[in-house]
Amino acid sequence: MSSIGGAGEPIHTPREIQMYEKEYKKGAQLFQDAVQHYAKSDNPYQKKEFQEVMDKALSVLNESARELNRKSLLDQNVKIEKDYAMFNKSPDDEKAVLQLEKDLEDAEKSIG
Repeated sequence: MSSIGGAGEPIHTPREIQMYEKEYKKGAQLFQDAVQHYAKSDNPYQKKEFQEVMDKALSVLNESARELNRKSLLDQNVKIEKDYAMFNKSPDDEKAVLQLEKDLEDAEKSIG
């Protein structure tokens, strides 16, 4: 149940906020798990599946951050998207994998 505030921004109930925070955390964890499994896999079909999971998890992160309307989360997602783009260019680059994992871990911790 959302209502519209004076500035036209949605105001969520504490329960909704908690739900979006939980979604954000789960999305970050799912993304991180998929990155780790992707890095360990040598099966191209598995890698494609992990890639799809990462894409969907990123959508969950973006949607949750928008609903929570927290600049810190939105900024964190920009970092994740940048790192994910680097990862997609060179998925075998350990530095790209580590940076993406670090930002995902930071995102998960930022919720508390």
